[in-house]
Amino acid sequence: MDKKTDLRVLRTKQSIRKAFFELIQEKGYEAITIQDIADRAMINRNTFYLHYQNKPDLLDICMEELLSELKKAIVLCPIHMNPFSISRLEAVMQAVLEHVSGNISFYDAMLIEENRIYPFRAKMENIIRDKLNEGWNPAQADPPLAISKDLLLEYLVSSFMGVIVWWIQNEVPLPADEVASQFSKIVAYGHWKAAGIAIEE
Repeated sequence: MDKKTDLRVLRTKQSIRKAFFELIQEKGYEAITIQDIADRAMINRNTFYLHYQNKPDLLDICMEELLSELKKAIVLCPIHMNPFSISRLEAVMQAVLEHVSGNISFYDAMLIEENRIYPFRAKMENIIRDKLNEGWNPAQADPPLAISKDLLLEYLVSSFMGVIVWWIQNEVPLPADEVASQFSKIVAYGHWKAAGIAIEE
């Protein structure tokens, strides 16, 4: 396969993926037909079947491609929880949000519209959990953790995902860097202190 053919195949796949993402957001996954995708991507059905077996195959490949892209987006963001670094957590959140914003139709569908049907959210949570757990060994902490590491990770991942879902549902109300900055401060200082609210003992 020559370079020109490679580019043509790449453009065709990108058109199919874009059409698929838009249609999921508009109609929901179950209502979409192969003909819908072909019409939106301006290809014929035979071209679709040259690249994908069927609609579930397209969905699986799209999920795996996006999750792979997400991993690549955050792999260059070093993070260590001991000692904790606000700027490093901020970098991870910003990288995730910027990746989401570039594929927001699909993330909207998978995390909000279709989240009870497909395992996309669970797989995304595992990627974030692995990243937050990167290089973190509580046994070497001084002083040792005062709460369960598993509980802490679950809290962080749930908060992380909750912010992402809120951001999508509210049509990106704040820039990615601002959300990342505020989220990191909430994690570091607690929500009351980060908001500047006085606390009584």
